[in-house]
Amino acid sequence: MTAEQAINWIESARYSAVKVGLDNMKALLAELGQPQKAFKCVHVAGTNGKGSVCAIIESALRRAGYNTGLYTSPYLMYYNERIRIKGVAIDDPLLVECCEPVYMAAKKLGDKGVRPSAFELGTAVAFCAFRRAGVDVAVIEVGLGGRLDPTNVISPEVCAIASIGMDHTKVLGDTLEKIAREKAGILKPYTPAAIYPACEDVANVFRSVAGEICAPLSFAGEYGFIDLKQDRFGSSFALDLPGFGVTGVELRLAGAHQAQNARLAMLTLSILAQNGLNITRGDVCRGVLDAKWPGRLEWFGDGVLLDGCHNVDGARALADYIDSYLSDRRITLLTGMMSDKMPLDFARIIAPRVSRVITTKVDWDRAIEAEELAGIYASLGVEATAVKDMESALDAAWPVGGCGDILLVAGSLYLIGAIRRILIGRTGD
Repeated sequence: MTAEQAINWIESARYSAVKVGLDNMKALLAELGQPQKAFKCVHVAGTNGKGSVCAIIESALRRAGYNTGLYTSPYLMYYNERIRIKGVAIDDPLLVECCEPVYMAAKKLGDKGVRPSAFELGTAVAFCAFRRAGVDVAVIEVGLGGRLDPTNVISPEVCAIASIGMDHTKVLGDTLEKIAREKAGILKPYTPAAIYPACEDVANVFRSVAGEICAPLSFAGEYGFIDLKQDRFGSSFALDLPGFGVTGVELRLAGAHQAQNARLAMLTLSILAQNGLNITRGDVCRGVLDAKWPGRLEWFGDGVLLDGCHNVDGARALADYIDSYLSDRRITLLTGMMSDKMPLDFARIIAPRVSRVITTKVDWDRAIEAEELAGIYASLGVEATAVKDMESALDAAWPVGGCGDILLVAGSLYLIGAIRRILIGRTGD
């Protein structure tokens, strides 16, 4: 088996899987000897921001001297990025080595009528890779929801829940409270959890679920920012945290929402330190400074900005960023989205802030057609052109007109990954 064959096999399960709650995942891990029990875990759920929270936590744990694992989804440019050890995506030989026993286990289960999903298979590969690499602590991002997500088979040291918004409503529910209850499904009896600032109705859902299982909650909003300063490249602030005291950090992730994500990550690290992990205030400071999360308000030079703001809440965060730092710049938007991500609502937020739009189709089966997406922007009074091929779409959008103009690439993370690959190929960065 080559790495390409391994990845193709995993992805092909999207078309043949029959997901049955957590049963598939439990059966698969049992066949593999319970690899998820070989390391400590941090479990992170949420609608937006959970990947950034994971990246900051992992960075600080690595600074503290732990052999870390990081499991996130989706990948940005290539599959191996989903599984990181000591901050580095696993190489092809390790991917193949860990995929082979998963393949054999899945084949055995298939003979019994059990057909795991692509995400279940990928999660099993990640757990096997972490066990094989002798990981001390793995930071695990929930894929979708929480309660029935394949990652919800671990016994974490601490849980963290990032912001809650309207996404995947057909699966998770059509209100914030219903969605929050699904996310709260990762909470475990007597296991501490850190919670992102939330409206009272959502906070009460977390309190209710946690109360039923005696899970101690800490709300990040109770720890106020001290001396918060922000610019278009990041922020600096301090928090007075249990076990660490006043902790000043510099964050190189852009956007006001990233300061909120960092606050949640720092509170999670505080809880870990109070519960026996050897993490110092200095580890937290350095970990926050070192944290990277590409494709989220990421600048390529001064003229190209990439942001995988793939839902309405992400669009609002991007709009706030534009209003704060780019209101005097002329912006061309290059965009492509999934059809189930409320593209009209997304466009209503972003359209007033751009001068023209180039739309393209993301290479995914749920993607909206470029012509349909262009029609949405045209209906809102913005000049919009559909270009089917992504590289041609980039050529149509860039270079932009004059000095100070901005090319904003925003929408699906699959779009961001594809455009990022093209840009890196052209610039050599």
